[in-house]
Amino acid sequence: MRWYRKLYIGETARKDRYRIVGKVKHRRPQRDAYLITLATNEKNLLDIYPANTMLWRYFYKSSILIVGIAGNHEEAVELACHMIAQVYRETGGFDVRDYFEEHGSRKQ
Repeated sequence: MRWYRKLYIGETARKDRYRIVGKVKHRRPQRDAYLITLATNEKNLLDIYPANTMLWRYFYKSSILIVGIAGNHEEAVELACHMIAQVYRETGGFDVRDYFEEHGSRKQ
C-alpha cells in the first residue's frame, strides 16, 4: 500500500486524519472513514472503499495508491469529483493515474 504525498482530506475527516491513517497503516478496524484510491480497473479513474476494506490481505499487500480520505461516503464522492476536476484543470485531460504517480507517492 502506498500513500500520496499530498493526501486529499475531506472536511469531516480532517480532525481525525492522523487516527485514520494510523489505523489503516496498522490494520486496525475503524468506522466512518473512506479511502479514495487510484482505480484497480484501467477503465475507471478512482475507487472509493470503506477504510475497513484495507484490512484484507489483498489490499494491504498490494501496491494500491491511496490519494484521499473522507469521513463518509458522500464526502468521498465529492472529494473524488474535486480531485478529478483539479487534474483536468492542470492537465487538460483525465489521466488521473499518471498525474498522481508523477506527483509522487510514498511506501507505507
